[in-house]
Amino acid sequence: MSLYLPIWCCWVVLFSLPTEFLQVEIPLWLWVIFVLGIDVGHVWSTIFRTYLDPEEFGRHQKLLLIAPFISFILVALISWISIFWFWRLLAYLALFHFVKQQYGFLALYKMKAKDFGVSKFFNDKWTLYWATLYPVLYWHLAEGLHFNWFVEHDFLSLRPLLLGNSLLDLYILPFFNGLYWLIIIGWAIEEIQSAQQLNLGKLLWMLTTAVNWYAGIVYFNSDLVFTITNVVAHGIPYLSLIIYYQHQKAKLKSPKRSSSWKLAFFILFVVFLLAWLEEYCWDMFIYGERASFFEAILAYPFELLEQPFAQAIAIAALTLPQLTHYIIDGFIWKSNAANPYVKQIFSTKSSQ
Repeated sequence: MSLYLPIWCCWVVLFSLPTEFLQVEIPLWLWVIFVLGIDVGHVWSTIFRTYLDPEEFGRHQKLLLIAPFISFILVALISWISIFWFWRLLAYLALFHFVKQQYGFLALYKMKAKDFGVSKFFNDKWTLYWATLYPVLYWHLAEGLHFNWFVEHDFLSLRPLLLGNSLLDLYILPFFNGLYWLIIIGWAIEEIQSAQQLNLGKLLWMLTTAVNWYAGIVYFNSDLVFTITNVVAHGIPYLSLIIYYQHQKAKLKSPKRSSSWKLAFFILFVVFLLAWLEEYCWDMFIYGERASFFEAILAYPFELLEQPFAQAIAIAALTLPQLTHYIIDGFIWKSNAANPYVKQIFSTKSSQ
């Protein structure tokens, strides 16, 4: 339950706030906690599962060395040609990663319950994809939205390709909004009725995902709401996953290892420090928007970069943690020979 409590608490607060408050610009303190601390921090936490773990690094060495090298070259080239198209492509890659992570967590619950291969009318995988991708389709079709993924208009708008936008707004989108919940509720009913032993974690993960993506994108029209819900629902479970995995792995190898609280504090301290340093460099070289915050701690030794090639190199370097995280995350959690501890850890009764 602790995995869901943060996002549930966010929704209690957000649904309680007046509409005008939800339309304010994201304040600095909120940006520091949610964007810098959770979003950027969870990206850096991957190093504890890979680069800082000699055993894991040895198992994935080729991937861990090639992924950042290729990423740097591609990002430098694309951002040199067009910074806007770099952000657009990165937004779609981030979307793919976010959707796959939602299914990845669902798969861990399925592994624990050993219900892979169970035939159902509402397939788990496709229902999860429906829960995440329909709100994204709505995003591409709706107009007047006050939020974006990275930069304004990074997602394509499909409205200009369609005829009869009034029909779309009055009938088509409301119809699919209703269909969205019929499918989610249908899946939940079938899941409860067909399960010999209810997999509560799996049920809560699917329903929380559906509520979060629908409310964050379709129901509300707020950059504040989208940022908080997107970051909390994605970043906190991943940070918890890294801490849990490393602690359980240490217990398997040596039951007398230190407590999970000490490990959690160490990981969170390191990732927050690295996240702060990354955002410091982004603001110093590229953005120049939060100098008052960062320079209150450490003055900028360099000026904003204005030459396109220099900007491209800086963007490529600063994007490496995020892009490498997107790539390697699709490999390090697979239950296969390259990840022998995944099945050991997540198929046991202790993996709640």
